[in-house]
Amino acid sequence: MWNSLSSSDNLILDMFKVALQLEEPWKLMHIEFDNQDQAWYLHLDFERGAVFACPLCGAECRAYDSDIKHWRHLDFWDWKTFMHARMPRVKCTSCNKVTQVYAKWARPLSHFTLLFEAWAMRLMAEMPVNAAARELREHDTRMWRIFHYYVDKAMSELDVTSVKRIAIDETNDERFAGRHKWAGTSSQSSSQRVPQRG
Repeated sequence: MWNSLSSSDNLILDMFKVALQLEEPWKLMHIEFDNQDQAWYLHLDFERGAVFACPLCGAECRAYDSDIKHWRHLDFWDWKTFMHARMPRVKCTSCNKVTQVYAKWARPLSHFTLLFEAWAMRLMAEMPVNAAARELREHDTRMWRIFHYYVDKAMSELDVTSVKRIAIDETNDERFAGRHKWAGTSSQSSSQRVPQRG
């Protein structure tokens, strides 16, 4: 296993620092490359005494305790990349509560970075979820969780209060030998807007 701590040439470490664009107080401490797993492991941390915003009220707080969290990030050079960080909880004197601080680079409780999820959604828009999962080398159930989160979020924000009429149609795709594939389309008939398709 290659480790940036045992290398005098930190060019790769510096390159990852630029690519990640971390904000204070986060720092890339060291990286590892595992030949057997063909994967990068990026270890992030914050310095002792670092200040974080309380997730509830925004007041500045120091870390109360911490726990290591892990995320799958975008691949580097076709090798899987994982980020590991010591995520703090803060004890806020304003709220009088101990609260978990979440990473800016990932959704709360997600095991993927936002950039990875954005790329996964782009792939799933162009190909079946199973195919996208194979391309990303992830289990399809994990891709479905990403898919449902963003689709459900988009649907909950969709404003249909101005819709008065809808038009529904379906078409047959006979390119599949011996089978018929039907696709239904609905649209707002006055504007031809297509809010959903299935």
